[in-house]
Parts: sequence; structure tokens; C-alpha cells
Amino acid sequence: MTALLGLVLKSLLIAGITLLLLRLTRGRSAAERSLIAHLGLAGLVILPLATLLLPSMPLPVPEFVQSRLEAPATDSTALPARQVATPSATTPVATAATAEPWFTLPQGWERFAYALPVLALLLLTAVALLRLVRLRAGAEVLVDPVWLSALAHAQRRMGMKSGTALLVSDALPSPISWGLARPTILLSADALAATDEAEAIIAHELAHVSALDWAKLMLARVATAIHWFNPLAWRLAREAHQLREEAADDAVLAANIDAPDYAQLLVRVARHEAKGLLLGAHGVAPGKGSLKRRVGRVLDATLPRGRAQGSWVAGFGAGMLVMAAPLAALTVGATERHADAATTTATESASLGVGTSDTSAPTVRARPVAAVHPAGPASPAPAATPASPQDRRADREDHQNRELDAIVGAKAVGVTPDYIEGLRRAAPQLGISLDTATGARALGVTPEYVQAMMATGLRIRSFDDIMGARAVGVDPRYVRSINAAGFRGDLDDYIALAGMGVTSDDVRRLKRAGMPVGVDNLAIIKHGMGRGANPNPAPDPDPDPND
Repeated sequence: MTALLGLVLKSLLIAGITLLLLRLTRGRSAAERSLIAHLGLAGLVILPLATLLLPSMPLPVPEFVQSRLEAPATDSTALPARQVATPSATTPVATAATAEPWFTLPQGWERFAYALPVLALLLLTAVALLRLVRLRAGAEVLVDPVWLSALAHAQRRMGMKSGTALLVSDALPSPISWGLARPTILLSADALAATDEAEAIIAHELAHVSALDWAKLMLARVATAIHWFNPLAWRLAREAHQLREEAADDAVLAANIDAPDYAQLLVRVARHEAKGLLLGAHGVAPGKGSLKRRVGRVLDATLPRGRAQGSWVAGFGAGMLVMAAPLAALTVGATERHADAATTTATESASLGVGTSDTSAPTVRARPVAAVHPAGPASPAPAATPASPQDRRADREDHQNRELDAIVGAKAVGVTPDYIEGLRRAAPQLGISLDTATGARALGVTPEYVQAMMATGLRIRSFDDIMGARAVGVDPRYVRSINAAGFRGDLDDYIALAGMGVTSDDVRRLKRAGMPVGVDNLAIIKHGMGRGANPNPAPDPDPDPND
């Protein structure tokens, strides 16, 4: 269990430091920040092996964590210290039989509890890869001259010498790409009709191929499988995926694709529902959660869009190695202190609120009386049987497994009891857990913001709705401005509009054009009508579920 606890603490630290570096480098290009994210993921993957190979250096657990770990679970068979008497030589003693528990966990059960989710997640990734193999085997080679020309032009602009297979399949909802030695771009049959967007789609997928993004995607899958218990590892994997897509968007713009046209493509394909089936490939369509960020970056001409330079790669690679090597060698030595504890003193009992007594008297477990011999000479009383180290260790391990992840994750983002209480007072009808408070704090949700959103009269089912609104910038002022312009909807509608950058002026423009005020038409008026685009474009292929 000590090894698993050490893995938890180290992975939290690596993921937390990487996320902090990403926040500090927000002014750098997406390619450079993507490098930082994937170095952090690589550190998470290497961490278990490095821990086994490097010499160990004991590290005490921080006091606030150790105090939690040493608080054992309540034991209904333990007597309060004030009820425990020290046996004397003149006191008749009952012959006792120790009560055996009806069920005990096998030795090493915690390793199985850790390994089962790891195997399940890796199996899920393997199934997704097998599905890609089947899709490629059933696909046909594309011979359309428009798409072949777009592929050839994009390869020349990106300096790619190796060939890329361009296939088409009826079983595919939207275009995807994957592979290293034999990279593949697989188009859906519906996408073939969008010949005016061929260069943008091909350039985006080739950018993924050129940057070896499929290998990075597999790296993220392995990292989250190994550290499935670590919420920061999952958050880092999501941020790395977002940065891969942003870097590919930058490569598309570098290929002289018109930024407004490309932004309009992203907005249109994002309106389709993601099916969540393809886990092993990249596509051009953004998820709804990343739409605002990607469209905003595409339309912002002031952002840096360069590739990661060699000095940047070497510097951060060396820095990650310097940080990860000694961290992997550290061992959580302080948690071993309880392994040798066979008794608990009355002072420890008092700290748990169960009373105090003579500090020299050990706490013993209650034992049922089997037989009493009132007659006969007094004989020395046998020593009372203390609680076994295995029982106490099991109590502590169960306690730490429930609370360690939540405690460390919450402290990492600055969650305090006052903050949680403030959220409860702002929305007493919504339940809140420590994990929810951690996510809200990371997004900058304040009790004042929650109270203001609850006062809008919108139907808010949980704190997840509030966090979704906060992530795209929805606030009461935005809701009032959209309502005043003539649009009314539910919270999901306002989140979608904010994600596309729709303002009250866009709503008024739509009404003046005589079109129904709806989310889809607002997307068109925002990103198409101003440039003479068709207000009723043909439907686009379904988006890739991974974006």
C-alpha cells in the first residue's frame, strides 16, 4: 500500500506542476505548450518504472496528510480507554476466545483494486485501435482529383516526403487520421461532397500526422490508464488534446487557409452530436466544450502560431528530467510508522474523542467470556490481547484510500472550508462534493457568481451546469442582454451561444433579416452572413467524438 500511496502523491505533483507551467506559458504558441503537456504525460508514464529502478530516498508525508492517514476508522469492537482496566495479579480473569471476523480481504487486495481499472482502460483503447484496423481494411482508395490535389499541395507545403494513404469509408461519421509508419486519412462518404473545404480538412489532418499526434494520443491514453485515480492526470490529458487541436489549427492557417472560412467550418461541424465511439484517432471537428476557445484563437491574428524550436524542446525536456528523476526516487517513508503499532495509548484515544485513562494502560479489544472459575487460588492474569497490527493497518488504509485523492487535489487548487460553505449557502438546493468544489475552484467559480446565476431564473440542475456556464463566460449580464435582444432559451442554449461568441447585436441582426431566432441561425448570422455566405448551408459530416 505504501508504494501505491507514493504513486498517488508523485503523480499529483507531476500533473500539478505541468498544469501550472501551462498556465504560466499562456502567451506562447500552442505547439510549444503542447510540448510541455506531453512531457508531463511522458513523466507520468515513466514514473512507475523509474520508481522501481532508481534508488529510494525516504520522504516524510506532509503533516496535514499524515494527520488524515493516522485517523483510523471507527471500530465498534474497541472499548473506550476509560473502560479499560489494567489486569492485576489478584484479580480472577475470564478465559476468553477471540471473536473472528466473518470476512477478511486477501493479502494484496489493494493491488488488484488498482490494476483492474488500469486493465479495463487499456482494453478499451485496444478495442478502439482494432476498430480503426477494421475501418481501414474495409475502406476504398480515394481517386477524386480534387481531394488528391489538396493532399499533394498540403504535403508540399508541410515538407512531408512520405506518402499518406487517403481512403473513404461509408462506415465513418466524419474524417479522421492516425498512424505513424503508414499514416492514414480516412474520409466519410458524406464529406466527399464538401470539395470547397477539402484543403482545410486535409491540412488539419496532415498537421496531426506531421506532429506525430497519434503517438501523443496513445501516450495520453496510457498515462490516464496508469493514473486513473488522479483527477489532475485526466485534466492534463484533456488539455493536451486541446493543445494538439490548436496546434493543428495553427498549421492550417499557416497553409494559407482563410481564417474566417476555417472558423465557420469549426462552428458548423460542432453543432452535430458526438457519438463517442472513436477513441484512437484525431478529427477536424471540435467538441462543444472547446468550440469557443478554438474559434477565438483562429480569428485572433495577434496570437503566436510558430512551431516549438529545438532549444525549447531541449530546455523543457531537460527540466522535466531533472524534476522527475529525484521525484521518482523518493519514497513515502512516514507512512510506515503505523506498521509497528500494536497498541494505542489512552492519549491517542483522547485525540479521537473516546475519553482518557491511565496512559500506561493499553487499549484492548473486547473478548467474549467462555468460562469463569470463581473458586481456587488466585493465579496471575494472562496479558490482554491488543488490537492486531493487521486490523489497525486495514483501518488506516481504508481511510486513506477514501480521502487522500480528494484532500490533495482540493488543496492544490486552493479549496477551503469557507469556500465550500459559501457555495452551499449560494445554492443550498444543489449538492456539492469535494471533487465538485475542486473543479469549481479551478474554473474560478465564486459563491457570488453562483448566487447571481441562481437568481436568473434559469433551470440549473447541478454545479456542473454552473461550471459549464462559467467556462464559456455566461453570466447574468450576458443572459439579460440576449433576452433583451429577443432570444430566450435554457442554460444550455446560452452556453452554446457564448461558445460561438454570439452577442445581443447578432440576435438583432437575425431578427432584422426576418429569420427565426434560434441557436443554429445565430451561428450562421455570426460566422457566415457577414461575408456573403449561404444562410442555409448543406449539413456537414458528424464531428469526431474525440474533439
